[in-house]
Amino acid sequence: MSKNTGLKMLLLIGLAIIVVGMSVALILIAYQYQVRKSEFAKMVMDHPDNAAVVVYTFDEKGELVEDGYDLYLNADAPLVAASMMKVMVLTAYESAVVSGDLNPDELISIADLEAYYLPKTDGNAHINGLASLGLKTDELGFAHDQQASIRLDEIAKIMIHYSGNAETDYLIHRLGYEKVNSIQGMSHHTPIHSLLGASLAMMNHENSLANDDLRQTLIKDVENMNYEYFDHLVDLYLNDSEWRARQIDYMRSDQYINAANELGWQGQVEAGQLFPKGTAREYAQLMASIANGRLISLEVSTQIQSKLESIPTDWPLRAFFFHRYGSKDGLTAGLINLASYGIPKNGPLSGNSRVSVVMTNNLPVQFWVDHVKGESIYFVQGDLMRAKGIWDLFQ
Repeated sequence: MSKNTGLKMLLLIGLAIIVVGMSVALILIAYQYQVRKSEFAKMVMDHPDNAAVVVYTFDEKGELVEDGYDLYLNADAPLVAASMMKVMVLTAYESAVVSGDLNPDELISIADLEAYYLPKTDGNAHINGLASLGLKTDELGFAHDQQASIRLDEIAKIMIHYSGNAETDYLIHRLGYEKVNSIQGMSHHTPIHSLLGASLAMMNHENSLANDDLRQTLIKDVENMNYEYFDHLVDLYLNDSEWRARQIDYMRSDQYINAANELGWQGQVEAGQLFPKGTAREYAQLMASIANGRLISLEVSTQIQSKLESIPTDWPLRAFFFHRYGSKDGLTAGLINLASYGIPKNGPLSGNSRVSVVMTNNLPVQFWVDHVKGESIYFVQGDLMRAKGIWDLFQ
């Protein structure tokens, strides 16, 4: 055998090993995803009081198509919506833009936006959003260039694409609570209020929700739509420079870490009750109305679609599974939510318009960690929208 022939043989053997290794790795990954999907589905079915699922095919009017591929589990139970509620803020924003009340090209100073920014409370959403615009931040996430400005529409994009809380609160400030809380079809949704207020209530340098009595009092206040304490904290953060400086120092300190540890997982889960609640049925109808262009008007719906259907991390779903796909997730301690609409590329429902809302509250800590990392909910809703795989477990 010649030297060249031997070299070719070695290369072919090496290539074969690589191919086999990649195939095995892909099989293991696929198996792991299947295990995670099954675990997630089982958790939902075993704890129906803490979960809700609504899935169906809808027509050009956004109404249910009786095709046998609909699913309703705890559809009308109010559960913590987390960042899914930002679709309502987006709806109010796009409506104001179309009506001429807001100019999407208005330049907003970073300083004005970051007045609503509380470090370490948004999963780096603000940092990632500014990075997408080429703006660098310090170790806490504040922009280095406080003289910079960004378009109002970029603030709305950061709210949806990266789930920015500061961006959400800034838009709520511009829109007003009445407009944000008057979205058609969401009559059973509890009031949307300041995310900054709820975050400060959970952990500020004067009081911590590690204090069980305070935590239960504030949960009752929210149930009674009393936001006085939240508004007081927001006013201090926005208008009292000394109080704000102490709060920011607290967020970078060991004292904050110790308080968070003292609050513990169950305390964090309970504190989630300070955020708005909605039902899976109403979120499904909202997403279906957006998808078919009937929410408020075709122009408003189209503007909303442009943001929901361009979330950077959703590209694999759009590329491999759907002709069209729009979504908004929600994530906080013990909670994983996802509202989406799409047109599947394959399966028995290929080419049909589908909506899926999956909401889970009060998840155990290790389960939550595993399934946030594994992004299980995206694969579960993908199966539900296409009536494949996990779909059979829900029947």
